[in-house]
Formats: sequence, structure tokens, C-alpha cells
Amino acid sequence: MKVLPDLLILDYLTFNHDIFNVYDYMDNLNIKVPLIFYNDPCLLRSTRALHWKTQLELTQARYPKRDFSTYEPLLNELEALIEAKEFKPYISLLQAPQKVPASLIREKYTLQYIKENQDDCIIKFKERMNVPGNLFFLLSVLQEYKNLELSYNDIAEIYEKKGKHITKESLKVLMSKLKKIIHQDKECNFLIYHDKDRYQFVRYKV
Repeated sequence: MKVLPDLLILDYLTFNHDIFNVYDYMDNLNIKVPLIFYNDPCLLRSTRALHWKTQLELTQARYPKRDFSTYEPLLNELEALIEAKEFKPYISLLQAPQKVPASLIREKYTLQYIKENQDDCIIKFKERMNVPGNLFFLLSVLQEYKNLELSYNDIAEIYEKKGKHITKESLKVLMSKLKKIIHQDKECNFLIYHDKDRYQFVRYKV
């Protein structure tokens, strides 16, 4: 193709992901085109549009520099299309599982564990500890990228993507204050893991 597309939208079931990595395949062909899976069963965010945008941002290094916020209208339209009741029942991997009957839950802590591990834990933490807005924003960034170990430079770049500027020195001060408040909260069920100048949001059961 003389003109490459701005985005590839693939079917997750086209190939076996255990034995074939489409990102590596594209790299070998030297084709720098962002891609998403419209029926991805492993969502990183609460909506498909947010999930796709996050995927694109996490794989940004593979593509020429671009602003993925301009993709949002397209991603929102795609989400509305495949989530529509007229189409969703016929798309593989999009069917929500039925709720597990209470009679099948034999371990009494199962439901409590699920409740404790919902993504609103940082909101409850903010309310309990009266966390300032600048510290909560840092915490929300760490939670959003919880699958990655982030350096201060990584965090600063994420701030820039979100329209905020911050220096490494300021991040060090905020990180220290945030970890102190987390340590003071007796009901907290997460921590900020630190290893070799990299930080990661880690959730655990209280």
C-alpha cells in the first residue's frame, strides 16, 4: 500500500496469541500502523473506547509520534456500534457471563474479596484521608498504568499527555507525601511498590 491506514481494527480470534504476536510481525515488516482488537476480551478500562486508547498509548513507542486523543471520536463510534443490541449478540467474545448463583459460592470470603478489589478503592481512600487534588491525580495515574513500573520520567510524560506539566523534583515531593498518607491509612488495600527508581500501583487483599 502506498498510503498506510491510520488504524488497523482486527479480530482477536484471527490467530492464536500464544504462538503469534502481531506486534512483532508488524515490526518485522517495518509497518508502523497502530492497531486494536475490536472484540478484545481483556479490557484494561471500564469502556472499550478507553481500553483501545490506553492500548494505543502503551504501544506508542512502536509508531511515529502521534496524538491518540484525535482517535477518540472514532473509538467512541466503534464502541457504540459493536455494543449495540442489534450486533453485540453476534460478535464473538463480547457476551457477558451470567452471574454466578449464590448457591455455588462456597467460600464466604469470595464476594468480600471482589468488593474490596473494585477500582473505586482510590476514591474511597481519597474520601477517608481527605487527599489533596494533586496527590490524588498522581495516584490515579499510577492506578491507570498499574501494569507498568514507571520512572519519574515516565510519569512526567503521562502528565504531559493529560495536559499537565510537572518536574521530576516536584514528582519526588508528591510521591513522598502520597506514600506517607497511604502508610497512615489503616484501611488501605493498596500500596506504591518501589524498586530501582520505578514505581507501581499494587492491589492486595486486606
